[in-house]
Amino acid sequence: MSDRSPACPHCDLALAELGPEDISRMELRRWRRKVWRAKNMTYTAMALLIVGAVWWWLVEPAGWTIPPPPLPVGLIMLSGIGYVIARGWLLWLNLKRNRPGAVRQER
Repeated sequence: MSDRSPACPHCDLALAELGPEDISRMELRRWRRKVWRAKNMTYTAMALLIVGAVWWWLVEPAGWTIPPPPLPVGLIMLSGIGYVIARGWLLWLNLKRNRPGAVRQER
């Protein structure tokens, strides 16, 4: 880490006095990082869903058999739950009150 850096690149902890513009820039960077993680979680969940569906199709006997094999169905269920959680997190992050720079009113 550079001794000229105003904040830690990992945790965004201020190492020196920061102005309001620097603080808002750090909040925006932190928010964008969280949005990026939530989006990647949704992509990973969709990929796992496809892997589970292909696995179900290829397991013996081939095709969409009933009863389904437990491992692919478990993978499909886990990926569906992960997708719903990640999309909920993304929706929560994109609410106007959770975006950086939003005016917060005190009650």
